[in-house]
Amino acid sequence: MNRRAFIKIGTLVFAVGVGCRSEKSREHSSSYAITIDSNRSIGHLARNSFLHSVSEEIKTDVLVVGAGIAGMAAACSLQHREVIVCDLNPRLGGTSGAVTIGNQQFSQGAYYDMSYPGYYGSDGLKLLESLKVITYNKTLDRWDFIEKQHLISLTAEERCYRNGGLDASVLMDSELKQNFLDLLRPYSGKMVLPSSEIGLDSIRLDHLTFSEYLNKYLPVNSDFMEAIDYQMMDDYGGKSDQVSALAGIHYYRCRPYYQKPEPEILSPTEGNYYFINKMVNQLSLEQIKLDSLVVGMEKLKQGWGVDVWEVANDRKVRYKCNNVIYAGQKHLLKYLHPESYKTFSDVKYAPWIVINIELQGESIDNDFWQNDYLSTNAQFLGFVNSRAQTKEGNRVLTAYYCYPDIYHHMVQDLENGAREIVEQTIGFINTYFKKDLEPFIKHVYVKLLGHAMPVPVPRYLSKKRQLEQNGLSFAGADTGRLPLMFDALDSGIQAAKRI
Repeated sequence: MNRRAFIKIGTLVFAVGVGCRSEKSREHSSSYAITIDSNRSIGHLARNSFLHSVSEEIKTDVLVVGAGIAGMAAACSLQHREVIVCDLNPRLGGTSGAVTIGNQQFSQGAYYDMSYPGYYGSDGLKLLESLKVITYNKTLDRWDFIEKQHLISLTAEERCYRNGGLDASVLMDSELKQNFLDLLRPYSGKMVLPSSEIGLDSIRLDHLTFSEYLNKYLPVNSDFMEAIDYQMMDDYGGKSDQVSALAGIHYYRCRPYYQKPEPEILSPTEGNYYFINKMVNQLSLEQIKLDSLVVGMEKLKQGWGVDVWEVANDRKVRYKCNNVIYAGQKHLLKYLHPESYKTFSDVKYAPWIVINIELQGESIDNDFWQNDYLSTNAQFLGFVNSRAQTKEGNRVLTAYYCYPDIYHHMVQDLENGAREIVEQTIGFINTYFKKDLEPFIKHVYVKLLGHAMPVPVPRYLSKKRQLEQNGLSFAGADTGRLPLMFDALDSGIQAAKRI
């Protein structure tokens, strides 16, 4: 499956700068407004906190930093202990976040998952079963989703715009494709999740790039590699010459995609925020502290002291806790706990931009769920059509962009150029449908994610990392795992076990 691809840097003008998180609407020259959500350079909030003394000390057994999939999974795994979860954002979810439009939630990050083969890790499956998300299908030896109303019909699954025409999928049927699948077939059942359980006999594949692997065994051509690169960018944030062969093979062999029946695709309008909603129901409201930015971490004689800036209250509090599970982005450790940052200094993050376009009126005739987009504007990865997910409410088209890791600051600062990228996105979609949709646009929501997902470059998955030290445990896909929901979920479970 895919998620989006890559545009050429230079199609937009970026202004680099430092500011604070913003979420606001701006009137557009057309009839619709644009709402921007960004953690744009939160550094000044941290600097401002140093001018303030601690207002209150709060004691807890475990403090979980980060309310994404990993952090919430950790909290759900520690329900027998006193746990508080804090996150710098005003909403839960991290890169599985969502925005509310009308009375519905729509994805602003990862937006689907698929049924799990029986050979996947038991810890993650057990948690999802306890949340009443999945049930075991003995006949197929796989775990299927319980709430069938969120499944995507195979007949409406995807369509791909390529060079002015529409194809059934990104990777077109051909002799080369068949040879490619034959090459990867021996890895069926070996490309498991969590990725930490991949056998040692496959780890050698993490020492070369996917393109090196393919060029060694297949007579690939430019059209074939364009499709492969698109799919690697879509899920991994890097092209085939950037991600490891282990990651690339895992993409095509982690589930029986080319067998009947194919895996189920779960994609509610809120995307992977669906799993956040399930997990938050296991916690109390008092356990969740949003708008709470960690600005300092200190090992005490007993336990940890964690300083948190409460944005809404404009004050600093100190949590004294026996254990910390750090499930936030690891690049921030260079400021919070430099000793730990050394373990994660190799992590490269792909920035995303997610644009939700709310339409009013029935302006489009077809309802394909995933609409891939291959063109010379390679950063634009296409869009999801909510009409393939639900017939309720207004139609929302959710578009995705993915950038090289070196552009995270520029993406965060794109707040100053949101109008340009919104107009560009509408232009791409108009080209896709061969129709001007601007008169039907009611509102546009822009989410800027400067560090959206870790890129599985060579040796990233096989590097030995210290994930626990003196009551400080780490979780998240960026602990040396694939940027997939099940890997993030399992990382939270394992972090809870370690403490």
